[in-house]
Amino acid sequence: MKNERDLLNNKFYSTILYIFNFFITNLWFLLLISPVIFYLIYAENTTKPVVLILSIIIGPSITTLFSIMGKLLREGEINPTRDFFHYYKLNLPQGLLVGMVLNILISIIYFDIIYFSSNGQKGLVYIMFALLLFVILLGFYAYPIMSRYNVKILFLFKLSIELLIKKIHISLTCLAVTIICLWLVRVTRISLIGLLFGASVICYLIVKIQRNTIDKLEDTIKEKYKNS
Repeated sequence: MKNERDLLNNKFYSTILYIFNFFITNLWFLLLISPVIFYLIYAENTTKPVVLILSIIIGPSITTLFSIMGKLLREGEINPTRDFFHYYKLNLPQGLLVGMVLNILISIIYFDIIYFSSNGQKGLVYIMFALLLFVILLGFYAYPIMSRYNVKILFLFKLSIELLIKKIHISLTCLAVTIICLWLVRVTRISLIGLLFGASVICYLIVKIQRNTIDKLEDTIKEKYKNS
Protein backbone atom coordinates (compact mmCIF):
# COMPACT_ATOMS: atom_id res chain seq x y z
CA MET A 1 0.00 0.00 0.00
CA LYS A 2 2.82 2.34 0.87
CA ASN A 3 4.58 1.55 -2.40
CA GLU A 4 1.39 2.29 -4.36
CA ARG A 5 0.98 5.59 -2.53
CA ASP A 6 4.61 6.51 -3.18
CA LEU A 7 4.14 5.66 -6.85
CA LEU A 8 1.04 7.84 -7.08
CA ASN A 9 2.85 10.67 -5.29
CA ASN A 10 5.79 10.36 -7.68
CA LYS A 11 3.50 10.41 -10.72
CA PHE A 12 1.61 13.40 -9.33
CA TYR A 13 4.86 15.25 -8.60
CA SER A 14 6.25 14.39 -12.05
CA THR A 15 3.07 15.65 -13.74
CA ILE A 16 3.11 18.91 -11.79
CA LEU A 17 6.80 19.35 -12.62
CA TYR A 18 6.16 18.83 -16.33
CA ILE A 19 3.30 21.35 -16.27
CA PHE A 20 5.56 23.84 -14.47
CA ASN A 21 8.38 23.30 -17.00
CA PHE A 22 6.01 23.74 -19.94
CA PHE A 23 4.60 26.94 -18.43
CA ILE A 24 7.94 28.59 -17.59
CA THR A 25 9.66 27.75 -20.88
CA ASN A 26 6.58 28.87 -22.81
CA LEU A 27 6.54 32.12 -20.80
CA TRP A 28 10.15 32.92 -21.76
CA PHE A 29 9.36 32.02 -25.37
CA LEU A 30 6.44 34.46 -25.42
CA LEU A 31 8.58 37.17 -23.83
CA LEU A 32 11.29 36.83 -26.46
CA ILE A 33 8.84 36.95 -29.38
CA SER A 34 6.75 39.70 -27.76
CA PRO A 35 7.58 42.28 -30.50
CA VAL A 36 5.71 40.09 -32.99
CA ILE A 37 2.80 39.60 -30.60
CA PHE A 38 2.51 43.30 -29.73
CA TYR A 39 2.66 44.28 -33.39
CA LEU A 40 -0.12 41.84 -34.33
CA ILE A 41 -2.31 42.97 -31.42
CA TYR A 42 -1.76 46.72 -31.26
CA ALA A 43 -0.71 47.85 -34.74
CA GLU A 44 -3.58 49.63 -36.48
CA ASN A 45 -2.65 48.41 -39.95
CA THR A 46 -0.57 45.24 -39.92
CA THR A 47 1.30 44.34 -43.08
CA LYS A 48 2.60 40.90 -43.93
CA PRO A 49 6.11 42.13 -44.91
CA VAL A 50 6.57 43.68 -41.46
CA VAL A 51 5.24 40.52 -39.80
CA LEU A 52 7.69 38.40 -41.81
CA ILE A 53 10.61 40.66 -40.88
CA LEU A 54 9.70 40.69 -37.19
CA SER A 55 9.12 36.94 -37.12
CA ILE A 56 12.83 36.37 -37.79
CA ILE A 57 13.27 36.62 -34.02
CA ILE A 58 11.10 33.52 -33.62
CA GLY A 59 13.96 31.42 -35.05
CA PRO A 60 16.26 31.43 -31.99
CA SER A 61 13.30 31.16 -29.61
CA ILE A 62 11.71 28.14 -31.29
CA THR A 63 15.12 26.46 -31.60
CA THR A 64 15.65 27.01 -27.89
CA LEU A 65 12.29 25.40 -27.11
CA PHE A 66 13.32 22.37 -29.18
CA SER A 67 16.67 22.26 -27.32
CA ILE A 68 15.14 22.35 -23.87
CA MET A 69 12.32 19.92 -24.73
CA GLY A 70 14.94 17.56 -26.12
CA LYS A 71 16.84 17.74 -22.84
CA LEU A 72 13.61 17.13 -20.93
CA LEU A 73 12.95 14.00 -22.98
CA ARG A 74 16.52 12.68 -22.70
CA GLU A 75 17.22 13.49 -19.05
CA GLY A 76 13.75 13.75 -17.53
CA GLU A 77 14.41 17.08 -15.81
CA ILE A 78 15.46 20.63 -16.61
CA ASN A 79 15.99 23.98 -14.96
CA PRO A 80 13.48 25.86 -17.13
CA THR A 81 14.92 29.36 -16.71
CA ARG A 82 18.65 28.63 -16.58
CA ASP A 83 18.53 26.06 -19.36
CA PHE A 84 16.31 28.22 -21.55
CA PHE A 85 18.69 31.17 -21.58
CA HIS A 86 21.74 28.90 -21.84
CA TYR A 87 20.34 27.37 -25.03
CA TYR A 88 19.09 30.73 -26.26
CA LYS A 89 22.63 32.14 -26.21
CA LEU A 90 23.90 29.09 -28.09
CA ASN A 91 21.11 29.20 -30.68
CA LEU A 92 20.87 32.96 -31.20
CA PRO A 93 23.28 33.53 -34.15
CA GLN A 94 22.34 30.52 -36.25
CA GLY A 95 18.70 30.70 -35.22
CA LEU A 96 18.47 34.24 -36.59
CA LEU A 97 20.21 33.21 -39.81
CA VAL A 98 17.99 30.17 -40.39
CA GLY A 99 14.91 32.21 -39.49
CA MET A 100 16.00 34.85 -42.01
CA VAL A 101 16.54 32.29 -44.79
CA LEU A 102 13.18 30.60 -44.22
CA ASN A 103 11.36 33.94 -43.97
CA ILE A 104 12.93 35.19 -47.19
CA LEU A 105 11.79 32.01 -48.95
CA ILE A 106 8.29 32.35 -47.48
CA SER A 107 8.18 36.06 -48.48
CA ILE A 108 9.18 35.32 -52.07
CA ILE A 109 6.61 32.54 -52.35
CA TYR A 110 3.92 34.70 -50.72
CA PHE A 111 4.39 37.59 -53.18
CA ASP A 112 4.56 35.12 -56.07
CA ILE A 113 1.21 33.66 -54.98
CA ILE A 114 -0.32 37.16 -54.93
CA TYR A 115 1.17 38.00 -58.34
CA PHE A 116 0.13 34.77 -60.07
CA SER A 117 -3.29 34.87 -58.44
CA SER A 118 -3.93 38.42 -59.66
CA ASN A 119 -3.01 37.32 -63.18
CA GLY A 120 -5.28 34.29 -63.07
CA GLN A 121 -2.41 31.78 -63.35
CA LYS A 122 -3.93 29.09 -61.15
CA GLY A 123 -1.44 26.41 -62.11
CA LEU A 124 1.49 28.50 -60.87
CA VAL A 125 -0.46 29.42 -57.72
CA TYR A 126 -0.80 25.71 -56.87
CA ILE A 127 2.92 25.21 -57.49
CA MET A 128 3.73 28.11 -55.16
CA PHE A 129 1.48 26.66 -52.46
CA ALA A 130 3.31 23.34 -52.82
CA LEU A 131 6.64 25.16 -52.43
CA LEU A 132 5.27 26.98 -49.38
CA LEU A 133 4.33 23.65 -47.81
CA PHE A 134 7.83 22.36 -48.62
CA VAL A 135 9.47 25.30 -46.82
CA ILE A 136 7.21 24.89 -43.78
CA LEU A 137 7.97 21.17 -43.60
CA LEU A 138 11.66 21.96 -44.01
CA GLY A 139 11.46 24.04 -40.85
CA PHE A 140 10.10 21.03 -38.96
CA TYR A 141 13.51 19.40 -39.47
CA ALA A 142 15.87 22.40 -39.61
CA TYR A 143 15.02 23.79 -36.17
CA PRO A 144 15.11 20.46 -34.27
CA ILE A 145 18.42 19.47 -35.91
CA MET A 146 19.93 22.85 -35.10
CA SER A 147 18.66 22.58 -31.53
CA ARG A 148 20.61 19.34 -31.04
CA TYR A 149 23.73 19.63 -33.19
CA ASN A 150 26.22 22.36 -34.02
CA VAL A 151 26.37 22.17 -37.81
CA LYS A 152 27.06 24.65 -40.60
CA ILE A 153 24.00 26.15 -42.20
CA LEU A 154 24.48 24.59 -45.67
CA PHE A 155 24.90 21.14 -44.14
CA LEU A 156 21.88 21.82 -41.92
CA PHE A 157 19.66 22.48 -44.91
CA LYS A 158 21.16 19.51 -46.78
CA LEU A 159 20.27 17.20 -43.89
CA SER A 160 16.83 18.77 -43.56
CA ILE A 161 16.04 18.32 -47.26
CA GLU A 162 17.28 14.72 -47.21
CA LEU A 163 15.14 13.89 -44.18
CA LEU A 164 12.17 15.71 -45.65
CA ILE A 165 12.38 13.52 -48.75
CA LYS A 166 13.17 10.24 -46.98
CA LYS A 167 10.98 10.80 -43.92
CA ILE A 168 8.16 12.87 -45.35
CA HIS A 169 5.65 11.00 -43.18
CA ILE A 170 7.35 12.30 -40.03
CA SER A 171 7.21 15.90 -41.25
CA LEU A 172 3.55 15.51 -42.17
CA THR A 173 2.86 13.96 -38.75
CA CYS A 174 4.51 16.94 -37.03
CA LEU A 175 2.44 19.32 -39.16
CA ALA A 176 -0.72 17.36 -38.35
CA VAL A 177 0.05 17.40 -34.62
CA THR A 178 0.55 21.17 -34.75
CA ILE A 179 -2.70 21.73 -36.63
CA ILE A 180 -4.64 19.40 -34.30
CA CYS A 181 -3.29 21.16 -31.19
CA LEU A 182 -4.25 24.56 -32.59
CA TRP A 183 -7.66 23.23 -33.65
CA LEU A 184 -8.30 21.79 -30.18
CA VAL A 185 -7.44 25.13 -28.59
CA ARG A 186 -9.89 26.88 -30.91
CA VAL A 187 -12.73 24.35 -30.61
CA THR A 188 -12.52 23.91 -26.83
CA ARG A 189 -12.20 27.67 -26.28
CA ILE A 190 -9.11 27.32 -24.07
CA SER A 191 -7.14 30.03 -25.81
CA LEU A 192 -5.52 31.21 -22.57
CA ILE A 193 -4.22 27.71 -21.81
CA GLY A 194 -3.08 27.40 -25.41
CA LEU A 195 -1.22 30.69 -25.12
CA LEU A 196 0.45 29.77 -21.82
CA PHE A 197 1.43 26.20 -22.73
CA GLY A 198 0.94 25.72 -26.48
CA ALA A 199 4.38 26.33 -27.96
CA SER A 200 6.21 24.23 -25.38
CA VAL A 201 3.77 21.33 -25.64
CA ILE A 202 3.87 21.33 -29.45
CA CYS A 203 7.70 21.41 -29.46
CA TYR A 204 7.75 18.58 -26.92
CA LEU A 205 5.48 16.44 -29.10
CA ILE A 206 7.52 17.18 -32.23
CA VAL A 207 10.79 16.29 -30.49
CA LYS A 208 9.20 13.07 -29.24
CA ILE A 209 8.01 12.16 -32.75
CA GLN A 210 11.40 12.94 -34.30
CA ARG A 211 13.57 11.61 -31.48
CA ASN A 212 14.85 8.42 -33.16
CA THR A 213 15.40 10.17 -36.48
CA ILE A 214 17.38 13.04 -34.94
CA ASP A 215 19.40 10.66 -32.71
CA LYS A 216 20.50 8.67 -35.76
CA LEU A 217 22.08 11.79 -37.28
CA GLU A 218 24.83 11.84 -34.66
CA ASP A 219 27.13 9.40 -36.48
CA THR A 220 26.53 11.13 -39.82
CA ILE A 221 27.43 14.51 -38.35
CA LYS A 222 30.52 13.17 -36.55
CA GLU A 223 31.70 11.53 -39.77
CA LYS A 224 31.11 14.73 -41.75
CA TYR A 225 33.18 16.94 -39.46
CA LYS A 226 35.83 14.31 -38.80
CA ASN A 227 36.69 14.25 -42.48
CA SER A 228 36.43 18.00 -43.01
